[in-house]
Amino acid sequence: MNYSSLNKRLRHPGLWGHEGEQTTAQAETLNAASSEQVWATISSMRHQDNQWVTVIGKPSMTFLRQLESAGISKTRIRCINPQDADTAVWATEQALLLNNSQLIIAWLGNCSPRDQKRLALAARNSQSIHFVFTEPTKNPPLH
Repeated sequence: MNYSSLNKRLRHPGLWGHEGEQTTAQAETLNAASSEQVWATISSMRHQDNQWVTVIGKPSMTFLRQLESAGISKTRIRCINPQDADTAVWATEQALLLNNSQLIIAWLGNCSPRDQKRLALAARNSQSIHFVFTEPTKNPPLH
């Protein structure tokens, strides 16, 4: 699953704005489905010693331990903890453009449509497997 299909899956505001509001149960189901996709991808990929696994955001220690138990060497996991959202978007874009990561997982929080487009363009040219998670933004009603 690439960035654009994941983005479409995570946010669809609907025509009037209120249709896209997710209940807590819907959000949990979506997070569980995304998490399953991440772990299915990790378990099926061939681990390359010359490639990084780049994690952008603030992953939990449990998540990092799960990466290690999936067979990814601790020395090949690169964690980037940016101070703000702009730095996180920039770091994700650079990781996508460098093509030295086999896998990129980024949690960006609120991300503007402009930044999402920027990341989609970088992802289009990337050879890395990537998962970019953003918070859905509220769109104002059209009327």
